[in-house]
Amino acid sequence: METRCSICGQARAFAWHPGLLKCGNCGYVWADLDFSFDQAREIYAKSYFFGDEYIDYLAESDILKFAFRKFERKLIALFPGRVEKPRLLEIGSAYGLFLDIAKEDFDATGLEISDDAAAFARKNGHKIIQADLLSLGTAEEYDIVVSFATLEHLLHPEEIMRQVYRLLKPGGYCYVTTIDIESPFARLCGRKWRMIHPPTHVSYFSSRTLTALMKNAGFSVLECGPVWQYRSLDAALLPKYENSILYKAVNRSGLTRVPIPFNFGDIIGLLAKK
Repeated sequence: METRCSICGQARAFAWHPGLLKCGNCGYVWADLDFSFDQAREIYAKSYFFGDEYIDYLAESDILKFAFRKFERKLIALFPGRVEKPRLLEIGSAYGLFLDIAKEDFDATGLEISDDAAAFARKNGHKIIQADLLSLGTAEEYDIVVSFATLEHLLHPEEIMRQVYRLLKPGGYCYVTTIDIESPFARLCGRKWRMIHPPTHVSYFSSRTLTALMKNAGFSVLECGPVWQYRSLDAALLPKYENSILYKAVNRSGLTRVPIPFNFGDIIGLLAKK
């Protein structure tokens, strides 16, 4: 059991939940496990996106892209008057849905571990790297590195962010979204919080610990706070009510595909600069 916290460096961890440790100093929570790159590829096989974690990831494409467009507008605004497309790397690009949006304004590349997702994105014309992020040998290559709902899936976040810092050009940006275990909603739910499910979620941050992680890596943190999410009625109702008369009627109306905004305050976004 590794009791030393990768955020504050204190060896004050205690068992907080089956399979999870919590730092008694800063509150960072992490999974008491380790796995190789090849083992991670098995975890994030096609079944992860179709049946395990998601019912059907691609069926939510329009809703996910609706949210990604809002993020993309925020990110391109960081480069006013730029003639040449900024170089962007997305960590955990999955099936390339954000890349579909970003390609209009960025010279975008995805980093993805899933074979099926990477192949799908490549077929749609995207540049995809299939490798361990820590193995990338280039430096000062990107203007911005982004990661949406991926950091919680990664072991050794301190090494990850030091590598991201190295990959960025001077003055480059990093934008990440991840889960906030110290949010009021997460505290209310306690150990029944919807985001607690190792071995897919292995790193559990708060605004405080995520900020500390970035500063430890050398970044200047520009902003950090809750972000809005969007889902469809399909995502909420389909598993239980697919065959009901009411669901079929609502589905015919198209209302099940309307993006519904919500914000429990337990997903945070952080923007930092090198």
